[in-house]
Amino acid sequence: MFAVISTYKKSLDEVDKKREEHLAYVKNFILSGKFLVVGRKNPVDGAVIIAHNLTKKELEEIFKNDPYYMNGLAEYSITEFNPASFANGVKETLENLEK
Repeated sequence: MFAVISTYKKSLDEVDKKREEHLAYVKNFILSGKFLVVGRKNPVDGAVIIAHNLTKKELEEIFKNDPYYMNGLAEYSITEFNPASFANGVKETLENLEK
């Protein structure tokens, strides 16, 4: 599993010009179950994504093609971790997504 932290490199006004394109791109990975949680940080200077069921190399490739990255609007930090504890129902939900 991965925690991905994006940091905006340009003003929020510039980032927002590509927001719809970025969200459409990210939606593909939400629908495929690879991105579990996606949302902007507070304060809004980037975002957080929790991803699973892929390799770090695959994740790096995904972000190389992200409209924010391709337009120099954001950079990404990827941290892999091994979940050890889960809230009720989360582990079962993740296992079902992998089927």
